[in-house]
Amino acid sequence: MKIEQVLETYDEAYAEAYNEKFLTDIHSQTKTASELQILTELLREKGSTVRWLDIACGTGYYLSCFPEVQRTGLDISQAMLNLAKLKNPNIPLIQGNFRDKLLINKGEWDVISSMWWAYSFAESISEIEILIENISDWLTDDGVCFMPICEPSKNLYSDPTKVPYVAFEDAPAYGGKILVTAVMWSWIQPNGKRHDNMLVPQIEYMIELFKKHFETVESIEYANGFYWGILAAKNARQFESIRTQLMKESESIADGSDRISTDIPPVDSANFLQRLIRKLFRS
Repeated sequence: MKIEQVLETYDEAYAEAYNEKFLTDIHSQTKTASELQILTELLREKGSTVRWLDIACGTGYYLSCFPEVQRTGLDISQAMLNLAKLKNPNIPLIQGNFRDKLLINKGEWDVISSMWWAYSFAESISEIEILIENISDWLTDDGVCFMPICEPSKNLYSDPTKVPYVAFEDAPAYGGKILVTAVMWSWIQPNGKRHDNMLVPQIEYMIELFKKHFETVESIEYANGFYWGILAAKNARQFESIRTQLMKESESIADGSDRISTDIPPVDSANFLQRLIRKLFRS
């Protein structure tokens, strides 16, 4: 998806409707709450001095959920950043392309996130790898990254047919391995807004790209197994606390309560995340 189309699509009107349509609507509530849980764990374990960068931060919704955290947002759309500023009036917001390494200082951030498949806006696999390399460069030596990943057969059209990553171990006629490293998809919304030629590498291939720059790379399922994400760390570690919280979430959905666990440890004593989740998802 070319930059010109991104800027045309993500204008003022789109920004105003974005949260309600894609984050707090009935279809997205469980996904959003799960992602807030993951971010809570990542931020909490880094302590009170944690520094967090949200790449392609959009309206600043996720940033606004953690007002006590030192945080910064990066987005290419000034219209989205204008709204993010209203929600986060006292933090730096950077307008620019996430492929530009010089936008962000090297080794500055403890946690970096990039939500809602923002990597799909890259125009090639090599540009996605540039983004992943940039994230590694911008993180501290023990920094961590969370990136939700699109699984087309599950997230886009709910078809049980999954496009394989390894198409052939030994290709017919000429031999050699054939890999399906990515698919492209386009979405034309009812209002005419377009998302053309969005690039989605296979989850397995995304993991391989991350492993070029990170010591630890794990895939996780959340929101009752409907969504996937990648957790990556610059050093060797495990993400057991996050998996435990997500398991509790799945159990609450399975027993019919469909509510977010109340025992998520807060990032600070204000318990702001618990209040936010209750307000958004239990009213």
